Amino acid sequence: MEEKKRTKAEYRSSLRSKRLIREALVTMMREKPFEKITITDIVRTADINRGTFYAHFKDTDEVLRSIRELAAAEVREAFSGMTADIVLANPRPLFEALTAILIRDTDYYRLLLSVSEFRRALVDSRVPIVEYLMESTTVQHLATDPATRSWIAGTLDFIVSGVVGICLDVLLEVSDVDLEAIPDLLTKVAGGAVRQISEALR
Repeated sequence: MEEKKRTKAEYRSSLRSKRLIREALVTMMREKPFEKITITDIVRTADINRGTFYAHFKDTDEVLRSIRELAAAEVREAFSGMTADIVLANPRPLFEALTAILIRDTDYYRLLLSVSEFRRALVDSRVPIVEYLMESTTVQHLATDPATRSWIAGTLDFIVSGVVGICLDVLLEVSDVDLEAIPDLLTKVAGGAVRQISEALR
């Protein structure tokens, strides 16, 4: 029993240390280019010793990779079990899942997105999302020729860019919309636009 308690405590301590290191790197990236950030900068900002850093990461590149992988895994989690057809038919569950991730760790995502590199990565994420939606049977049915397919892709890119922009503005408090209101707002915006695509091509 004592061994189990110690193992749990060590696991929590390890998670905490990794988080402190990741947050320290993001904080430093607000102040100077990534290439100029040293392990000394990170351990000083995280208030840990070098041994703790090396127990979890071998260098700053690995910390950055860890941040990106975690963010990507959380987005994949939101899409879990949802096909492109399900998302196009009713995007609300996806928006609810994404909002739950942001609410669960709002301060961390605000910190992350205060760094231009991560904001760019979020904006660039629209490309694979549009490609994912273009593979739906709904789009395949509607896109009967290259011109129509191109028009649908452009319209979906516009919708996804708007969704990403709204999330970014709300998270960075540029907008007065509350995080909790995102699913309603995005469902109305995206749902209406998808209906218009369908109606326009009938």
